[in-house]
Amino acid sequence: MSPELLAMLAVMGASCLVCFLIREPKLLSKVMPVCALAVAAATMWFLLPVIGGETYDEGMFYVDQLSALFMSLVCIVGLGASVYSYAYIGRDREEGELLSRQVSTYYTLLMLFICIMIATFAVRSMAVVWLGVGATTLVSTFLVGIYTSNESNEAAWKYIILCSVGITVALAGLVLVYASTVGAIDSSLALDWTSLMEAADELDPNLMKMGTALVILGFGTKVGFVPMHTWLPDAHSQAPSPVSGLLSAVLLNCAMYGVIRFYMVSEIAVPGFASTILLVFGMISLAVAAFLIVQARDLKRMLAYSSIENMGLIAIGLGIGSPLAITAALLQLAAHSITKPILFFSAGSIVQTYGTRTMADIHGLPKAAPFSSFALTAGVLAIIGVPPFAIFVGEFSLLSAAVDGYVWVAAIVIAMLSIVAAGFVRNLVSMRAGEAPEGRHERVGFTTIAPIGCLIALSLFLGLFMPDGIRDWVDSIVALFGGIRYGDQLHDAR
Repeated sequence: MSPELLAMLAVMGASCLVCFLIREPKLLSKVMPVCALAVAAATMWFLLPVIGGETYDEGMFYVDQLSALFMSLVCIVGLGASVYSYAYIGRDREEGELLSRQVSTYYTLLMLFICIMIATFAVRSMAVVWLGVGATTLVSTFLVGIYTSNESNEAAWKYIILCSVGITVALAGLVLVYASTVGAIDSSLALDWTSLMEAADELDPNLMKMGTALVILGFGTKVGFVPMHTWLPDAHSQAPSPVSGLLSAVLLNCAMYGVIRFYMVSEIAVPGFASTILLVFGMISLAVAAFLIVQARDLKRMLAYSSIENMGLIAIGLGIGSPLAITAALLQLAAHSITKPILFFSAGSIVQTYGTRTMADIHGLPKAAPFSSFALTAGVLAIIGVPPFAIFVGEFSLLSAAVDGYVWVAAIVIAMLSIVAAGFVRNLVSMRAGEAPEGRHERVGFTTIAPIGCLIALSLFLGLFMPDGIRDWVDSIVALFGGIRYGDQLHDAR
């Protein structure tokens, strides 16, 4: 085991232990962001050689450029959520929404949640990834229900029941994939990524079809594909806003990671099968989410529907399957992970200021909550793909890929994105207009402004610039999908 990996694991373990042992809420609220920063620093130190082109493969651990992308996003969003939680959870405690005991539980679970997600992307066996996805579901369930109200308890139960069913379906798919490896891969290595990729063309095609369908269906429940999405709006709307940001930005990625890995194997074993399934799920999810956004009345539920929309766009990119489309899917995934916390964090401050999530009851945002109004406006512009934000690059690349052979997909995507944009803009304008209620004034400080400001800056940076290092990183990830090197067309598309 390399010193860098050992250090990362040690820091993760120590951080979780420290958060568990400290029971005083005020001290813990200060220590936990420091622990999150230490975990992020140790993880990025370990990932630097991988981002540069190396692959870490030792024992049960396997980290390539794809793993590094997901791990990096968890570090960025996890650190942002930890810092933002200081003021947000502190205000909930002051107003009696959370007891001291619940605050201590919140920070401990949040640290554990971040560490489990990072570890899930660092293993070589799909069986262990499956366990990681299950563990993230269990931990995040308690975070969703942390307020212990009837609504949050209902959302937590709905979340764990539906996602547990999905994970069980995915397990059935893993069993079939394992059966397809008989005679092709040694049984002890049957579910390792490297072994599956190397022997993909020798796997039983019929078993692989059934296994891949169940894996996509099972993990797709956790991703939020329609029609398995019904848990997502409830969980996202009832959870504390820092948790909502994590759920939307990186928890969905855990399940999407499993989908992508099996997609890579399936496209070699049974070409076109997984891509067709993902294209269908993607188109349905995009269309349903677009109309749900238009009719949304709850601010956080609207943002949750947007997560379904973006997962649909990623699935469409994988479904098209060309190098440019895969690149677009990866860019969309990264851009969504950076953008969605901006919206949930700003929405959290707005909900605390106004005391309601109902958009019809929110007026005069620029006067009552000037910073949150600015942040929400920036987030809306970013999430609907207005240049120069990062999501514009992903959506434009996706449409460019769809035009080549999938014109009908491009037409539908443009129509649905137009509906999404109209819904967001209408609601934003309504909340900004009018007079602010008496006595409503936001409370913002460094821990509120810093994470939101950094994420806005990062979204703008990735939308305006594509450094050679990041371009090469994306190129190396796309190469994992079948040995295709791809960089020039991305440059042309931008």
